[in-house]
Amino acid sequence: MRKNFRKSKQQFMDSRFGLPVVFFIFYFFIAGLATLYFEASSNKQFTNLVDGIWWAVITVSTTGYGDKVPMTIGGRLVTIVTIVVGIGVMSFLSGTLASIFVDRSNKARSGLMEYRNLKDHIVICGWKMQMNEFLTDILNLNPDIDSSDIVIVSNIEPEKIEILKKDKSLSSLMYVRGEYFSEATLSRINIKEAKKVIILADRLESNSASEVDSRTVMTVLTVRGFARNVYICAELLDRKFENYIKEAMCDEIIFSRNFNRKIIAKSSSVKGISNILYQIIDQKTGQSGIITEEIGNEYINEPFLKLKTANESLKNRILLGILENTGSPYKMKVDFLREAQKTANVSKLVNNLQEVKGMEVNNPVLIPDDDYVIQKYSRLIFLERKTGNA
Repeated sequence: MRKNFRKSKQQFMDSRFGLPVVFFIFYFFIAGLATLYFEASSNKQFTNLVDGIWWAVITVSTTGYGDKVPMTIGGRLVTIVTIVVGIGVMSFLSGTLASIFVDRSNKARSGLMEYRNLKDHIVICGWKMQMNEFLTDILNLNPDIDSSDIVIVSNIEPEKIEILKKDKSLSSLMYVRGEYFSEATLSRINIKEAKKVIILADRLESNSASEVDSRTVMTVLTVRGFARNVYICAELLDRKFENYIKEAMCDEIIFSRNFNRKIIAKSSSVKGISNILYQIIDQKTGQSGIITEEIGNEYINEPFLKLKTANESLKNRILLGILENTGSPYKMKVDFLREAQKTANVSKLVNNLQEVKGMEVNNPVLIPDDDYVIQKYSRLIFLERKTGNA
């Protein structure tokens, strides 16, 4: 505790306020003492040191209550000096505060600010061409947050961030300029306390898919080094990096190229597939949407039929299946490893450990069999109709 106090004291003294504050405190004491020395014998308004210090503080602040007035020549000379000091104090305060606000504003615009006290924020690593629409969709899909909960980490020019902020809904965006896979950059935004980290396939510095995906994998590794439990969603261009990013314990992987290609290919056999998918994921025009919800403990280790029966009466929802292995990959693997080792059979133990190693995070099981057993760390998958369209 003493060490922290000494550190805080040193930081304060090194700041632009340190020495001036010490000087003013010292001056209040000396001015109060001098006034008391001159006034105590002939002025009943000054009977102790507290009276002198009170008068000095009021005079320096230019408030001038007039409740205590020096009457001796010495006391009035001290008053003249104190008034001059007061003018300097006001000039110092106004100039310093203005400088702090200007510096803070310039740092925020340039992406040089540090946000070490943030909590439950969404971190977006990288940049997209249609960033305005992307951020607006995030806000529409998450009504419990606003732009002040979003931090963009990128090497994009500050001018483009300012253009984004012209949109009122995005005016409170926070921006940190730097390499998003760098520990130094991520430490400036308190990544440990983040709610979610979204890593984009950023082509800002390279058009090579391998280089883009390599940075994505590095970022996942770096984030995991800071925080094991933060939710990470990463976009990959090339599927050959899938194993690497899974080993880094990424919660959710989006193969943007592969996804687009499969939709186009699927349209050759299923009419209207692109419109169906768009209707489901678009919150502005869609009448329905996919959601997931936690499963009550009473259904864990129970057959799917029990859960399906309990949800048959829902009017605005259709139960589609189960999302397996949701939550912190690190915590899940630790728990599953403990369970896997609870056997004396070596062969069974090896099989259990192999299953844990091959565990796929956020694995959807659509329309499972009635005897499918619901495991821990699972969620329900619903197709939900908007209440406004009911």
